[in-house]
Amino acid sequence: MKKEHMLTRVCETINKETEIIIRVCLAERWCGYDIVRLSECDGKNECGVKQCEFIYNEEEAAFDQLIAEYLEQQDIREKIRENIKYSNF
Repeated sequence: MKKEHMLTRVCETINKETEIIIRVCLAERWCGYDIVRLSECDGKNECGVKQCEFIYNEEEAAFDQLIAEYLEQQDIREKIRENIKYSNF
């Protein structure tokens, strides 16, 4: 599962409008899941900030949404399994 969206924002560090791609993935593993951050900013080279607070906050919001969608999907799968278990196949 992944979440991706693009934002245009004025970076306060370089005082220039930048395009930011917020890209996060929820990689399912047999023992749980991993959260992967793949966000990009076109002003990163000029800015020099290693961990942008704005990008971090946007990624956290995207993670929360991804995890909520994942849990909802798990509930739906469980309901389908229950319905199949009692069907006449």
